Amino acid sequence: MSANSWVIGPAAPTVKVLVTGGAGVGKSCFLRAAQRGRATLPGQPGAVGEVGYATLSSGVTVVLHVTPELRRWWWVWDHLALGATSAVVLVDTTRLPVSYPALDYLDARALPYLVAINRPLGGPRNRHEIRDALRVSAQVPVLTCDATEPASVLAVLHRLASPVIPPQHHVRPSHHPLRTEGRPIS
Repeated sequence: MSANSWVIGPAAPTVKVLVTGGAGVGKSCFLRAAQRGRATLPGQPGAVGEVGYATLSSGVTVVLHVTPELRRWWWVWDHLALGATSAVVLVDTTRLPVSYPALDYLDARALPYLVAINRPLGGPRNRHEIRDALRVSAQVPVLTCDATEPASVLAVLHRLASPVIPPQHHVRPSHHPLRTEGRPIS
């Protein structure tokens, strides 16, 4: 065996992505679907430290960190955001206000994100109505997905991991990063 047979090629790129949104919007389902059903760490849905890995068809490995929703764990968000390249904000169209704190947090830190409407949890509202209600600009991608379907989740992650997401230019200044009242619907 030659010495060169042990040389490993360049490592595939790895990106860190936050999966966030309000309580009950499908973050844990999204994580399981991204991993094609494999268990998450530490193994409890909604737990602090829920982490998963997905490999996209492009070879990019996405390390997913689910943000905790309980107020007592919000201090963890800053730690999880370190080194993150972007975020997915899952929304339930029937309960948009539960996702306002996540949007405000990402806006305050200028972390690029896209909005993923979890279709099974949402109603018939279209993406333009959702964009207006959330008050995110036209530069923020607003997609639909099924957080339980691997193909749908991987399509969202592929869009997020591609270098085409521009820096965020938001319609209005953010509220306090973790205030629950933010983003009133007009």
